Amino acid sequence: MKPFAVLDVETTGFNPYRNDRVVEIGIVLWVPGQGIVGEFSTLVNPERDVGPTKIHGITASDVIHAPKFSEIAGQLADFLKQAVILAGHNLRFDLSFLTAEFERIGIEMPEYSTLDSMILAGGGTLSACCADYEIEQSNFHEALNDARSTTLLIEKLLSIDDPELAQINTFDCPDWPQIPHSQRPLQPRAKGDISCQPAPSYLKRLSEKLSGESNDILKPEGERDYRALLWRALEDGQIEESESDALVEVATNWKIPLSRIEAIHFDYLSELARAAWADHFLSDSERKEILQAAHLLGFGTLSEEKLQDLLRSSENKVEDGKKALNASLLAGKSVCFTGECCCSIGGEAISRSLAEIIAADKGLKVSSSVTKKLDILVVADPNTQSGKAKLARKYGTRIISERVFWRTLEISVD
Repeated sequence: MKPFAVLDVETTGFNPYRNDRVVEIGIVLWVPGQGIVGEFSTLVNPERDVGPTKIHGITASDVIHAPKFSEIAGQLADFLKQAVILAGHNLRFDLSFLTAEFERIGIEMPEYSTLDSMILAGGGTLSACCADYEIEQSNFHEALNDARSTTLLIEKLLSIDDPELAQINTFDCPDWPQIPHSQRPLQPRAKGDISCQPAPSYLKRLSEKLSGESNDILKPEGERDYRALLWRALEDGQIEESESDALVEVATNWKIPLSRIEAIHFDYLSELARAAWADHFLSDSERKEILQAAHLLGFGTLSEEKLQDLLRSSENKVEDGKKALNASLLAGKSVCFTGECCCSIGGEAISRSLAEIIAADKGLKVSSSVTKKLDILVVADPNTQSGKAKLARKYGTRIISERVFWRTLEISVD
């Protein structure tokens, strides 16, 4: 029996004919009667914002180092050329995106015979059809898992009408054009492991340049400047090279002992934990923010035990008021939002329009675009590649992560 390629893609939106792109591809090579004989899975850097993270679960940080479509097109074509038929659930959607991606790099996909499990099942979403046919599946909207589930569904549906298989077995594999291979490896979706990330370079530079203790009289101005700079640098959830240089320069010039740097870093982490634990509930996004901050501040990967200790100790911590931002300082500033908001208020997702209303109510001037005069760009993910974010980085505009922005405005978010 000849193989099927059962495919699924996750995308930035619904329109491949405009600017929406593929962010993940999952394909299963399935031979009727034999089962799955091969799999293809990778995240794809769309070179723009990733779209509805709350649906597909993919963030800009997940795809920032993923290969571009042009870099995996050769491997993808080699995988697809093994099949005589393309299959999927609502296949027209997935195939239209795949065709558009190949067209962008000047490649015309050969025509395949197709099979759509949605049509075979008489309609319905993949999750509904799987439930109808008692196919257990979790993690819908992960491309490879969806391709596997579609394969199981097709297997059950075709077992009802075996003549379909006999006809398909007469098909030949379409001819693909030659597509050069790049050296970029595929990057299947995986849960982010902060422990695998290298420590920020500025931490090593600080440890090399600063002593553990100092006999000098403490200079509160230096600590104040370093603290303010650190708070500012972490507003967008990462520390860029220019910020790294500034932190090292301030600490060195003021001869702040390494022990005091570590204390300031712990103050920041404690304040973050205090804000997250104020409602005695730690959401997944708050957990991720604390773990990432611990990594950026030199505390390594926090174990669950250390994280819980941090949350407990933060309950009694008195806020020292030394913040880089506060709501009054933001009043009158111009702000623009990019990407889909990831926070919610009372369980209700914050839409772009609601975000703009809240910002305006807090005294900010809402802008729909990024110009040289814009004060703040709010991003759901610091690694977003949206056009607005690219412009903001070019202009040196202040970029603040969404959760930090709401916290600064004293808005409690989930």
